[in-house]
Amino acid sequence: MFHEGIATTMSERPPQRETSPRGVLGLASLPAPRDDASDNTVTRGSEAPGVLVVDDNPANLVSLEAILEPLGVRLTKASSGEQALRFLLREDYAVILLDVRMTGMNGFETASLIKQRERTRNVPIIFLTAYGRDDTELVTGYSTGAVDFLQKPFPPEVLRSKVSVFVELFRAQHQVRAQSELLRQKEAEARELAHRAAGHIDRLRDFTARLSEASTVAEVCRALFEQGLVAAGAKAGAVNLLSDDGEALEIVDAVGYPEQVLSRWRRIPLSQRVPLTEAVREQKPIWLGSLEEWTERYPHLNAHGIHESAIALPLLVKGRALGVIGLSFARARLFTEMDRAFFSALAHACAQALEQVRLITEERRVHEELRRRSEFEQQLVGIVSHDLRNPLAAIAMSVGLLEKKNELSDSQKRTVQRIGQASERAARMIRDLLDFTKARLGGGIALHRQPTDLKDVVTQVLDEVQLAHPGRHVDVEVASDVRGEWDPDRIAQVVTNLLSNALAYSPQGAPVRLRTFAEGGHALLSVYNGGDPIPHELLSRLFEPMTRGSLKEGQSSRSIGLGLYIVRDIVRGHGGSVDVVSSQDDGTTFTVRLPRLTE
Repeated sequence: MFHEGIATTMSERPPQRETSPRGVLGLASLPAPRDDASDNTVTRGSEAPGVLVVDDNPANLVSLEAILEPLGVRLTKASSGEQALRFLLREDYAVILLDVRMTGMNGFETASLIKQRERTRNVPIIFLTAYGRDDTELVTGYSTGAVDFLQKPFPPEVLRSKVSVFVELFRAQHQVRAQSELLRQKEAEARELAHRAAGHIDRLRDFTARLSEASTVAEVCRALFEQGLVAAGAKAGAVNLLSDDGEALEIVDAVGYPEQVLSRWRRIPLSQRVPLTEAVREQKPIWLGSLEEWTERYPHLNAHGIHESAIALPLLVKGRALGVIGLSFARARLFTEMDRAFFSALAHACAQALEQVRLITEERRVHEELRRRSEFEQQLVGIVSHDLRNPLAAIAMSVGLLEKKNELSDSQKRTVQRIGQASERAARMIRDLLDFTKARLGGGIALHRQPTDLKDVVTQVLDEVQLAHPGRHVDVEVASDVRGEWDPDRIAQVVTNLLSNALAYSPQGAPVRLRTFAEGGHALLSVYNGGDPIPHELLSRLFEPMTRGSLKEGQSSRSIGLGLYIVRDIVRGHGGSVDVVSSQDDGTTFTVRLPRLTE
């Protein structure tokens, strides 16, 4: 996983090369180049692992020296591929950082020669490039034996993290070699340990290459199980990540464990004393080489039949725990220092990959949120500029006419009526737009609850709606004493929207009915109309914003498609629900269910 980036740039040639050492990595302060050009190494004790850095830009060498200095390694700087090959003849290195595009022998050619030599073929190589990584370069790089491919600019922590993995493995390998030299009588055992160390490096190289392609948590887990598990020799494994509240571990993927075992450990509170939680709390691995060790440390847990030995490896990034990897082994085993270094490197690589996935996911979420907000703003502007233009123009025109007349004639009365209708429509549209904005961006429509009788609300709304729809009849059946702790203005808005919708989308002579009644602990409100059924393709998104049915000839649009969306938001805010059924035979019925006050 990559850490948060910094504005850094490492330059490569051609066509032009940076000549100023300061600013190559964009760091505030870097050590100045040494006057003695022959001094190519930074030594911290004779036993410090060596790192070979190859770049024909001196400024880049100085920058890399500053980045790797905290690791305490012995740094050798080569300014060309030829010089690097000479250094490799006389000294062993834990890892090689190799610039791709150099004058003379380039990075790929240098790596190819390194891998042809018996002495150096197993030395890990990390390519560095300031140019975009295309598939051809990646294939060329990995075919020459690269373990990784970093594109500049990259965060210094990422490079240090990757280098430290191979430094630790090199230290383990060096320790084995030292023991082999001191204890000649154990030569065979020392050779086996050295072989295992080389195998660990090869497996880790393949594993990190696979992780570099992972873009989801599932892909990281698959890489661990398909390559890491085999390399570790484990029979089963599980990846557990911290829950959103940080109070428990939750399994995100597992392999090799029976379902009855997984069902017990899918969510583990951090307060529970088990190896996985202790590894997270203590931020260090838990090693259990046998059932005896398990029983001694966790006498309250029964591991018989699950494994003979086990490891809990915390997933750490910048001192923060993301979760833990649990591995189980079929036989008891002694975890050597080399084993521990390898398993720790395995967990470290997984943690970095998971952190990278998190950052990518968060970045996508932010971009998606910005996109949605942008679309909403554009949609809102379009609604205001288009749908409100005509009613506001009608108001302005009618007001102008009234101002020129001292007495109202019949035509002027019609003008006043038109003003009232336009004003009502504009007010309703503006109210809907404000409610929609609050619901989408302000955390929901505000409610002011108080004891409310549904009969009173319906009576008020009927008078207002029938004035707006002269000539239409509404059959009403309202039960008495149906009360609740509601916002009366918002409930009136619900009734108005549903009733207006029924009148607008039904023919002139079609029946419209409104009923209220109590059912258990709920108050029910149903609005029925006998018009054509709602199309099936529209029914599933009817309560989404900007959704309207098709009006028949002679019908006028009374809304901008927000009424039903606001109805649903108000009802949900009261802890209720709203649904609709519609068919050719039974017409269309909207039913609102609200919690009510009971004696």
